[in-house]
Amino acid sequence: MCLKFIIRRLAMQIGVCYDVGMRTFFHPTAIYSISIVLMIWHTSEVTAVENSFEIRVFDGQAEVMQPYKLISGKQYRLQAISTDKKVLAAQWFLAGNLGRITAGHRPTLTAVFVGKGDLICWVNGMERRVELSVIPATGVIGSRGGTLKSPAGVEITLPESALAIERHIGIEVVASPGLPPTARQFIRVVQISPARLVLKRPVQLTFLFGGDAFPDTKPHLYFWEAFGKKWVPLRSRVSTIQGSVTASINHFGIYTLMVPLPADLKRTDQLQIQDVKLSPRVFFAPDRNRLTIAYQLNAPDAMQAFVTMDIFDLRGKRVRRLLENAPHYIGPHIAQWDGLTDDGRLVRNGRYFLIIRARMGSQRTAYRKLIVVFK
Repeated sequence: MCLKFIIRRLAMQIGVCYDVGMRTFFHPTAIYSISIVLMIWHTSEVTAVENSFEIRVFDGQAEVMQPYKLISGKQYRLQAISTDKKVLAAQWFLAGNLGRITAGHRPTLTAVFVGKGDLICWVNGMERRVELSVIPATGVIGSRGGTLKSPAGVEITLPESALAIERHIGIEVVASPGLPPTARQFIRVVQISPARLVLKRPVQLTFLFGGDAFPDTKPHLYFWEAFGKKWVPLRSRVSTIQGSVTASINHFGIYTLMVPLPADLKRTDQLQIQDVKLSPRVFFAPDRNRLTIAYQLNAPDAMQAFVTMDIFDLRGKRVRRLLENAPHYIGPHIAQWDGLTDDGRLVRNGRYFLIIRARMGSQRTAYRKLIVVFK
């Protein structure tokens, strides 16, 4: 039965039209009524089509319940299920810069960037969509320490007393803010939050590779120094057996793993602290910024050195201890200062001394540099 015939029959049944020759005239007060009838008929048909299948999301074998909150860096399996519980062939799309979908016999969604959007499914020209959000991998860690593992292949291990109180720690994949000209990005960039948190003791940051092969050059960890808008290299330890790269850090922020061009590590006859640089050069607005301290450890061999870093006022009173006997290998390192004293107070304007001390076996060395704080 064609649509025109249905309209004519509906109009005649409610007495709103009459024929004169070959033309049909509608009573003007009846057009609205006919529109309502047609709208109800059309909507009911669309609803029936949309309800003919549903979207399901799985984390391994476990189904994820709505509202969908997916973890950054994790993979999820997608299914379109018919009313009689059959798996349907479908096309999948993401609305929003949240991740990527891999098509195939077992379509998967890799959650990447934190945010909100829609998961869209098409089956034989019929569409369904559901809202979803991507959130960081999170955990609560207190003064006893602990480990947070991200499905992005990143772990952070906090020793006892690294935190004074419980904190919500998060790890999420982020877009790279930039690459140094002498290196290429090797794996994803992650942000560890709270971004401004400076720890009381160094923690271990590890990027895991699983069964992936390492390139010919050893990968290294880098930290994004926001004030200077540059990547700062960290001395990293590579374990080909475990498939991991680890560095010691005292602050959170944005980190990545890159494969640099071959670096010429300086070997000296004795333990040395060199190339100490501050960014910014004048530590302004410490309530909003952090001071990045970059330095280089040089030694005759690859043994570990133990580093202690302190901030003193001009009277020789210690203001803040940033590192205490932290194990470091030779190479580049960084630390950060949030402008707080050991008891959590913001320092005053003025000049302070940065003292870096290192020991390795019987060797000892120290480096002193002036810091200017301006609020």
